[in-house]
Amino acid sequence: MIEDPIRSALDAGKTLSNVWIMLGSGLGLEIAAHAGWDTVTIDLQHGHGGFSHMVAMITAADAAKTPALVRISHNEPGYIHRALDAGVQGVIAPMINTKKDAADFASACKYPPVGARSWGPVRAALITDGDYTAHANDWTFCCAQIETQTALDNIDDIMSVDGIDCVLVGPNDLCLSLTKGEKLDINAPEVIEALDLILAKAKEHNVYAWCFANDAEYARMVAKKGYQIITAGADVGFVAAGAEAALKAAFDL
Repeated sequence: MIEDPIRSALDAGKTLSNVWIMLGSGLGLEIAAHAGWDTVTIDLQHGHGGFSHMVAMITAADAAKTPALVRISHNEPGYIHRALDAGVQGVIAPMINTKKDAADFASACKYPPVGARSWGPVRAALITDGDYTAHANDWTFCCAQIETQTALDNIDDIMSVDGIDCVLVGPNDLCLSLTKGEKLDINAPEVIEALDLILAKAKEHNVYAWCFANDAEYARMVAKKGYQIITAGADVGFVAAGAEAALKAAFDL
């Protein structure tokens, strides 16, 4: 069997921390991983970096012995296959709004008979112990991002799709959708209500629940609610905050 620290920890009741990597730097990811984060996410949707940067960052995550996931730019099999074949354990697809979106995504993540993933795990097979292909469906972590009113309307259908392992709530986009662009407030009542609904549905469908928290306070709030994976910051924010703090400390600005 391939070691699966993500599911092992979640099934044991642990809440996993996640750091978002947007700068496209393998060294930056490795530094963040060594700080003690449980998991790392490489962002190819809004982050700065392409496929070669992704491979370098996955290699850095391997060196730090930290499970890595990739958010692809959009729900397209070629992007999903390349990420998984490069050795990443999990793939996050943004804007999963319907059962068809979820089914297409899960199919690209899982080999037959669950899905229709194309075979070619060159690097993935090298860095995992045992028979990768035989255990890949149970090991790969297929995570659908829930960010719109349409997704909420179809939440049962999305979570019922075989192969969807996890849902990730994006409160920022969710707020824009729920308020029709009138505000960007992740503490808006509509957003909090949606967070509770998604978590309840995840428990009902035996799907893991993940939330992207903009800050530490929000992370603590969703942890108390029962979210199992929590993103509590991104490398761009850490660099900006550290640079500002250093400037103030040195020059009393």
